[in-house]
Amino acid sequence: MARFLIAVTALPGHVFPLLAVAQLLVGRGHEVVVYSGSLFRERVEATGARFVAFRPEIDVDYRKLDERFPERRKFAPGPAQLCFGLKHIFADAMPHQAAGIRELRRDFPFDAIITDTMFCGTFPLVLGPPEKRAPIVALGITALALSSADTAFFGTALPPSITPADRARNAATNSHLQQAIFGSVQQYFNDVLVKNGARPLPAFLFDSMITLPDLYLQLTAKEFEYSRGKMPDSIRFVGPLLPPPSIGFHPPPWWDDVDKAGPIVLVTQGTLANGDLGQLVGPTLTALANEELTVIACTGGPPVESIPVVLQPNAKAVTFLPFDRLLPKVSVMVTNGGYGAVNHALSLGVPLVVAGDSEEKPEIAARVAWAGAGINLGTGRPSVSQIREAVRAVLTKPQYRRGAQALRTAFVRHNARDEIAELVERLAAGGSSASSQGNPRHRFDPVGTPAEAASRRTIDVDAGLIRGTLGTV
Repeated sequence: MARFLIAVTALPGHVFPLLAVAQLLVGRGHEVVVYSGSLFRERVEATGARFVAFRPEIDVDYRKLDERFPERRKFAPGPAQLCFGLKHIFADAMPHQAAGIRELRRDFPFDAIITDTMFCGTFPLVLGPPEKRAPIVALGITALALSSADTAFFGTALPPSITPADRARNAATNSHLQQAIFGSVQQYFNDVLVKNGARPLPAFLFDSMITLPDLYLQLTAKEFEYSRGKMPDSIRFVGPLLPPPSIGFHPPPWWDDVDKAGPIVLVTQGTLANGDLGQLVGPTLTALANEELTVIACTGGPPVESIPVVLQPNAKAVTFLPFDRLLPKVSVMVTNGGYGAVNHALSLGVPLVVAGDSEEKPEIAARVAWAGAGINLGTGRPSVSQIREAVRAVLTKPQYRRGAQALRTAFVRHNARDEIAELVERLAAGGSSASSQGNPRHRFDPVGTPAEAASRRTIDVDAGLIRGTLGTV
């Protein structure tokens, strides 16, 4: 039996995959403590793990960010708001998170730490004094943001490159935007680290999130991610981490009748970006009102009364339905592009229409189109006609279903639960790592060859391209 500490950013899309891991490890006989925001105590304890809350200074309810950080209201969603959040929600929390981890280890001598992509509290441990530390595993809960000359800057939602000119452009753009958009954030993180006795980050912030952990487990198949010529061997693709089969399912009264009236289209805005159902749910219901199909709207939490349009006879609306029961019935999913939902749909070969402009959703939408598994509408507020035409195209043009089915085949090769369990158990059994030394396998050129690096230049790039890089916190 091993002891695992799961330290996770207190946001639903970050917590829920880590809770699946907690439940998995508890079920395999391990002792697990989950360290996160107090808002998630009950969900954590339901997995059989023990819960420890963040210190009060950083125990923030994600639904009340503007109350906790009133200065955030000064910034419209976009790069400025993102940079504020990275500094004052993530960087400022690092010393408190790291101190909490050190305190926990005195009473709970864990063998490994498991985190999500954005949890930065392990940075001071990896980059701090030369003490022995537990190995660290991070779960890639969203599209891979690793810099490369083979890919455009994460957040631009541009497709991967195929020509030397594209690679030179990427190298220049990456270098420029890392400094122009995130230079002050990088410096802020480094100042916090140095002030607390640690070394500065060894690479760009978002690359460090991926390369500093001893293992980084990407929750998809490599076929749903852009190829990079250079990638640390610490990055492993383990397939989608799907929710466990639902139990105690009580279907709505119309459940057995919906698939008798033509194709089924599911529309959802997920569990986070659903404060305004007029962005996607409402327009989709309007767009498909006269089509010979059934459309099911899942609000993800808000009451169905918050849907801003009248339901037509071919429409149903619910706050929640378990995807393992619903998606096998679905012909097309219309979504704002949450990573978990997209991977779940693709694991069943369901093609997609994606319309997202918050967090990292444009990058996920771009990957759906690149893989040929659906249509990227390129906006978070599509028109009724855009939605109608896209749904018709996905229903009538077989290439989209073929693309989704190809990804389903790739996903079937993985069993994320088994792969995650085996990898983290093996790492935990290997003992501690020297935090002062780092891991040489992580030292790589993130932007290409020396010749390409020499071609970097300062170029003008529209900051508007950075559409919600890694979130608009």
